[in-house]
Amino acid sequence: MTTLSEAFEYKDRSFGDMQGIVVATNSDVFYPTSTTNLLLDGVRRFANKDATSALDLGCGCGIVAVALAKLILPSAAIYASDISAEAVKLAKQNAENLELAIDCRCGSLFEPWTGMRFDLIVDDVAGMSEPIARLSRWYPPHIHSDAGEDGARWIVRILSQAPEFLTPQGQIFFPVLTFSSESRILGAARDHFAKVELITEQWYPIGSDLLPHMNLIEDLAAKGQIEIRKKGSRWLWATRIYSAAN
Repeated sequence: MTTLSEAFEYKDRSFGDMQGIVVATNSDVFYPTSTTNLLLDGVRRFANKDATSALDLGCGCGIVAVALAKLILPSAAIYASDISAEAVKLAKQNAENLELAIDCRCGSLFEPWTGMRFDLIVDDVAGMSEPIARLSRWYPPHIHSDAGEDGARWIVRILSQAPEFLTPQGQIFFPVLTFSSESRILGAARDHFAKVELITEQWYPIGSDLLPHMNLIEDLAAKGQIEIRKKGSRWLWATRIYSAAN
């Protein structure tokens, strides 16, 4: 039996969800965060409901792929991939446990999907400035980050490659953390897509794990690598969800 500490439940009452979707997690795989919930909110509101294929890129435990298969696009072919073999194994197990047909593959970014195109790509590879990632609770030492000082390396690469893997009317949804260079990321998005839209955003207080390192964070902000805001006595950062299409 999966214990609460080894599981993640997705449920969004704003969509009328009465029962959550529970997937198994483990300490070797990136744990879903509020970014995942915000990303799914954007996809549920703005994704093309006629999509016949969808890819969860950077699937982790597979919760986005599971939500796509179970709630959002139940008639579509659903695919998922991650650079972590342990994540792909766990995503496969979660799909099987929920009796969902999800094609899960291991590889970096789009490597497993050569020659394929999708109506929808949901990118859950969120970048974060590497110095912050290494100090935060989100990225334990064994979890890959390596996103560079401005946190944009992977998402810029994804956005530059994504048009090759989208159908002509396809969409990509992607998160931008303000602990990364939003200007560089959006520059890449606009270089490769005709239409880039901000879907939603959520601001959060900087957590207790990072507050002792505010000198570093303020220095990164002064260099234009990240964005933070001060409201009263609290420092804030945000997640923004964008969609892009041609």
